[in-house]
Amino acid sequence: MESFFKLENINKTFGTHRAVYDVSLNVNKGEVFSLLGPSGCGKTTMLRVAAGFEEPESGKVFLDGKDISSLPPNKRKINTVFQNYALFPHLNIYDNIAFGPRIAKIPESEIEKRVKNMLELIRLEEHAFKRPDQISGGQKQRVAIARALINRPSLLLLDEPLAALDLKLRQHMLLELDRIHDEVGITFIYVTHDQTEAMSLSDRIAVMNKGRIEQIGTPAEIYESPRTKFVAEFIGDTNFFEGKVVERLDGEYCKIDLFGFGEFAFFNESRLDVGANVTISMRPEKFRVYMERPADSAASGMNLIKAKVVDIVYQGAQTNYWVIAGDKRICVRQQHNRCYLDLRQPTWNDEVWIAWHKDDVNMLAGVSQNGES
Repeated sequence: MESFFKLENINKTFGTHRAVYDVSLNVNKGEVFSLLGPSGCGKTTMLRVAAGFEEPESGKVFLDGKDISSLPPNKRKINTVFQNYALFPHLNIYDNIAFGPRIAKIPESEIEKRVKNMLELIRLEEHAFKRPDQISGGQKQRVAIARALINRPSLLLLDEPLAALDLKLRQHMLLELDRIHDEVGITFIYVTHDQTEAMSLSDRIAVMNKGRIEQIGTPAEIYESPRTKFVAEFIGDTNFFEGKVVERLDGEYCKIDLFGFGEFAFFNESRLDVGANVTISMRPEKFRVYMERPADSAASGMNLIKAKVVDIVYQGAQTNYWVIAGDKRICVRQQHNRCYLDLRQPTWNDEVWIAWHKDDVNMLAGVSQNGES
C-alpha cells in the first residue's frame, strides 16, 4: 500500500518538557491510523504538528509525497475534527456545514449540492435548519465531521472526537465513523486514549508512551504480540510472569523456570538461549479453568498448575476469576459459550486447575519488573 502521509524525525518541546522524541511514522492512503496512548504521551502534539498548528524544533511533514513542513494550516489540505465540536452556535446545521466553502468563495449552487451530500452522508437531512443546541452530542459530532469533509481534504485528523459522549453513543458513533470512512475513502488519523475505540476502528495503531512510539501494528498484532511491557499492559488485560530459560527444546520451543511455579514449555518466539531472563505476558482469556485435573493436558500441549479462587466478577458474557498459584495472583477469564447456569462454576476458595497452551503466550525478552530493558 502506498505511503501517503509521513512524519519524519519530529521533535517538539514545550519549555523544558520534551513532548515528542524523534518520532517517525508512515500512514497509508485510505487507511484509518490511530495514535493511542495515555494523557500526556504526545499524541495530540503529533496531530497538531501534522495539521500545522504546532511547529516542531526539527523534522519534516510530508503529504502525498510533498514536503508541507513550511505550509500554514489553511494550505495543507488537512482538516481537523475536535473533541468539543467547535460548531458556530448562531448558525444552523446547514450553514455550519456550508461555512468552509463560503469562505473559499465557491458558487452557492455548488455549495448547496455539497451540503446536501454531506447531510445525506451523516443522515441529518431532517435537522438541516436546527441550531447546534437543538441536536444531540452525537449529531453535533457528525456535523463537525461533515464540516471538515465538505472542503474535500486529503487527510482528516480526529482529536479525541468521541470523548465527550456516553458509552452507548460512543459505540454507535464508532460504527458511524467506520461507515463514513468507507463511503468517502479518505485517510483518517485518529487520536484517542481509549483502546476500545482504536481497536474497533483502526487499520493500524501507533501506541505512544512518554513522547515515543512503542509499537506500530494492526489491532491484532498490537494485542496478540506486544513488543514491550507497556504495550502489553496498556492494551487489554494481561498477567506478567518473570522467569529464566533453562533448556532449549526440539524445534521452536524452550523450557522456562517461572519463578515460584516451576518449569514449563513455551514457544520461543524470541529465540532466547539458556540463561536468558524473560518476562512472559499471558492474556486472561488464554487460560482455561478446570474443576478437576484434565487427563490429556500434556498430550495437547497444555501447561497446568493448581490454584485457589480468591475473587470472582461475573460480567454476563464472561466471568473473571482471580486465583492464587504459589505467591502469584492471576486473572483468568472464562467465556460463557454454554449457558452459565447449566454447569457448575468455580466459586470462592475452590481448588481449581488452570491451563494454558504453550503457544498462547507473549515473550518480552530481558524486561525487568519495572518494564525497563
